[in-house]
Amino acid sequence: MSMFSENEQEVILFSPMAGKITFKGEPASGAKIIRLVKWKDDKGESDTVIANEKGEFILPIKIDHFKINPIFQLVIAQEIRVLFQGNEFLIWARTKRDINEYTELNGKPTNFRCELTKEFMPVQMEDGLFGTSCEWDSLEKQGE
Repeated sequence: MSMFSENEQEVILFSPMAGKITFKGEPASGAKIIRLVKWKDDKGESDTVIANEKGEFILPIKIDHFKINPIFQLVIAQEIRVLFQGNEFLIWARTKRDINEYTELNGKPTNFRCELTKEFMPVQMEDGLFGTSCEWDSLEKQGE
């Protein structure tokens, strides 16, 4: 017997993300990566990871369970900020409207990297714009 009611579904609030943070081309060792997710209220919830000596980080999958209502429009606000050398950098701002994994970019990014001095730019997606200062080489389509 499941601990969740029959009408509840698993909702991927933020897909797992692994990458590298750099500052002026050098690993941002010790950078504090703060992920914020808002979907139930204006306060939201956050978690933090620290980049290793190579600037590498892993943000685990963020899951919740929710009773899906057909008249409810799911909107998950995602944000990632990095604190490094006394400065704060916004590297990701996205609105997710799907419960599935890796739907933020329509696939899993390969060689995901974020240069903190790079300008925060809009990226056109099928479902609208989002902002990031990160790059990736390609997207692995899930389920293929």
